[in-house]
Amino acid sequence: MNVFSVFYLLASKAFKLILSLLLAIEGTIGGCFDFAFIMLDMDYVAPAPVFSTGYKTEDDVTVNGDFYVSTNGNDANIGTKDAPFLTLEKAVEAVRNTDKTEKNGITVCIEGGEYRVSSLTFTKEDSGTAECPITYCSYDGEVILNGGKNLEPFVFNAVTDESVLARLSDDAKKNVLCTDLTKFGLNADDWGKLYPVGKYGTQANYDGDTEGPVPCNLYFNGNPLTTARYPNDGFLNTVEIIREGEGEESSTSNHQKVDGWADLRNPETTIFTVDEDTAERLNSYESLENVWLWTALIYEWADTTVPLKSFDYAARTLEPAYVSKYGAVPGSTYYIFNVIEELDAAGEWYLDRENGILYIYPPEEIDGAKITISLSTEDMITVDGAEHLIFDGLTVSGTRGNGMVIKSNNVTVKNCLISEISGNGVMVDGYYNKVTDCEFAHIGATAVEIRGGDFETLTPGENRVENCLIHDFSEVSITEGQGVNLGGVGNVCAHNEIYNAPQQAIWYGGNSNLIEYNNIHHVALLSHDTGAIYTGRRWDEVGTVIRYNAIWNIGGNGYNPHGIYFDDGTSGQTAYGNLILNSGGYGFLIGGGRNHNVSNNLIINCSTAIVYDDRSRRTLVEPDYWFEHSHEGYDMHRNLLVSPWKSEAWQTAYPYMSEWSLDYSDVENPDFIANPTGSKIVGNVVVNRKGNIGRIEESVYKYSDISGNDVYLLGVINNVFEDIDAGNYEVKNIEKIRKTIPDFENIPFDKIGRMN
Repeated sequence: MNVFSVFYLLASKAFKLILSLLLAIEGTIGGCFDFAFIMLDMDYVAPAPVFSTGYKTEDDVTVNGDFYVSTNGNDANIGTKDAPFLTLEKAVEAVRNTDKTEKNGITVCIEGGEYRVSSLTFTKEDSGTAECPITYCSYDGEVILNGGKNLEPFVFNAVTDESVLARLSDDAKKNVLCTDLTKFGLNADDWGKLYPVGKYGTQANYDGDTEGPVPCNLYFNGNPLTTARYPNDGFLNTVEIIREGEGEESSTSNHQKVDGWADLRNPETTIFTVDEDTAERLNSYESLENVWLWTALIYEWADTTVPLKSFDYAARTLEPAYVSKYGAVPGSTYYIFNVIEELDAAGEWYLDRENGILYIYPPEEIDGAKITISLSTEDMITVDGAEHLIFDGLTVSGTRGNGMVIKSNNVTVKNCLISEISGNGVMVDGYYNKVTDCEFAHIGATAVEIRGGDFETLTPGENRVENCLIHDFSEVSITEGQGVNLGGVGNVCAHNEIYNAPQQAIWYGGNSNLIEYNNIHHVALLSHDTGAIYTGRRWDEVGTVIRYNAIWNIGGNGYNPHGIYFDDGTSGQTAYGNLILNSGGYGFLIGGGRNHNVSNNLIINCSTAIVYDDRSRRTLVEPDYWFEHSHEGYDMHRNLLVSPWKSEAWQTAYPYMSEWSLDYSDVENPDFIANPTGSKIVGNVVVNRKGNIGRIEESVYKYSDISGNDVYLLGVINNVFEDIDAGNYEVKNIEKIRKTIPDFENIPFDKIGRMN
C-alpha cells in the first residue's frame, strides 16, 4: 500500500489512471472494501460534515417577577412591575433584604433596554438556596448591560483639521469621520493609554509606566474595528536581526533560559531591519511618537504589542521599546499600528488620546449604525461566594475587563450573549456551575474558562459549559485566548460549536475532564504549533477523555496546525470516536507522553494522520536535544514531585501510575517516566494521500501498542463513507471493517454540536 501511495503521488496522469485500474482490479484497499479510485487534485478538500443538531430555542414564557427593573424606573420605587427600580444594584439590595424561608424562588425581571454597568458584584449575602434560587432574567426585549459608551452616528463629522488632513490619503480624506469624545463627558482616564497586550511581553522588566489595562476598543454594529495599521491585512517580515537583545531565551541557545532574567531590569532591546517599502512608509510618518508594533519575532504563538522605540531610515533598522522574550529570527512577523497616516481602509479607526478625537473609516453606511467604545476596566459581573444564582437572557458587553467572573457554587448562566469584551467572556471556578445555551462573540481573550474540583482528592467540580455558540474570540490577545479553557478536576465541555479564531478551540489541563460532542471548525487560523484541542507539558494531569468531537477545516492561510495535540510529554489522555477532517497539519500530534489511548477515530485528509515522537525520552539519551523539561529537577519532574500521584486516591483512579519509575539512572526501563510506554494507538480509520498511519518513533513501537489501524488512500474516500457529498461520514458496511477492527463503532454524528 505504501509503495502504491508513493507512485500515485509522483506518477503522471496517464500512469495514475493505469494505477487506478490496477487497484480496482486488486479489489481491496486496507482489506475491507471493493473500490474504484477517483482522481483528486493536490488542493482537494473533503466536503464539510453535516450535523442534524442545532441551536436550542426557548419557547416564549410569561415571567412573573418578585422585583422589576426598567430603564424608566426609579430606585425610590418599591420594585413592582408598575413601580420598577432603575438599577440592578437596587434590585440586588432588595433581594438581599428579602426573607427567603418558605420561598421556592425569587425572580428579578429586567425590562428590555440598555443599562450602563461598570461592575456588579454578588457576595455571599446575595445567595439563594437550593430551595429558593434567585434568577435575574430579561423580559420584554433584549437586556444589554453595557460597560461602554454608545456614540450616535450623527456626532461624527468630516475631518476639517488641515494638519490631520495632510496626514491622510486622498481616499481617507473623503471617507474618514471624527468626533470629540470630551463633548460626552469623557476624558483620558476613560479611554486610557496604550499598554502592551499579550502574555509574552517583557514590559514588566522595564522601569516606568509600562503595564496597565487592555486598551479600549471600538465596535461598529457589534463587530470590532481595526486600529489603523500597516499592512491592512497580513504581516510584515523581519529582514535581518541586528541584535537579539537580552531576552529570557536566545534563538541560538537551544531554548536555554537565562538565569536570573526575571529580575533583570531594563534589558537591552531587539533591533531588526525592515524591507525597503516599510522603511519608506515609516519615514513618511509625520511623527513616530505613539507608533506601536505587533510582534511575534520567533514563534507565531508568542506575540505581544510593544511601542516603537526608534527607527533609523538610513540603516532601515527598527527597535521596539522592549526586548523579544524568546529572541528573534529573520523572516518572523510583525505589523505597525496606531498610526493616523495608516487610517486608509474601511473598518479602521484611530484615537488621538491626547486630545480625545476619535477618527473612524466606517466599514459601511454609518446612518443607523450602533457604534460603541468600550470603557470600563472592571469585570462586568462578579459572583464572589454567592450561591444558587441564575442569570438568564442577558447581554453583557463593552468592558475592557472580563464579562463575568464566578467564584462560587451552583451558579447558572444561560441564554446569554457575551460580546464586545476585551478580556475573557465568562470565568468559572467552584462546583456545580453551568454555562449553557449562550453565545460568545468578539471576545478579546478566552470565551469561557472553567476551573473547579479538588486536585488532592480528585473530587470532581462538575462544572459544565454546554450547548454554546462560541466564535470570534482571541481578538485582542491573539495567541492567548481559546474558545474554552478547561481545567480543574471532573469538569465538562460538551455540545458546543466553536469556530473562527486564531488559536485553539479548546485548551485543557487538569484531571479527568470530559470533552465531548463539540463541533469545531475554522480555528487555529494563525498558528502552526498548536491544535484545535490542545494540552501540554504535564505528566500528572491525566485522565481526560476526548470523545465524539468533529474537528474539521483547521488552519489555513499558510498555517498548518493539528487536530488533537498532546504536547511536550503530556500523558494519560484518551481520545476515541472523533472525526478529524482537513487538517493542514497532523490529525494527532503526541509529543512524547505515555499511557494514551487513541482509538476508533476517523482521521481524514490530514497532512499526516498521527505523529507520535519520543521527545521526553530522547532528551535524556541525546544530551543536546532541545526538550529539557523532562530532565531531573526541571519543570515536568518538579510538577510531578509536588503532585499527589502516589496517593491512594490517585493510584486507584489511575492504576498505571503505580508502575511509573523516576529512576533517572535506568532510562531503558519501560516504566521510567520519560518513556512512551503503555499507549494504545489502535483501531483508527485513516484516509489520506500517503496511505500510512503517520510518523511514529521506534521507541513508541517498542514500548506501546500501535496496531489494528485501517488505512486507505484518499482516492477511494467516496467508497469508505456513506455519502460525503452530503456531509455523511458514517463508515460503509461496518461489518466488513470489523474484520480488521473488531470493536469499531460508527461515530454518533446525530449527537454532535448544539442540541435542539
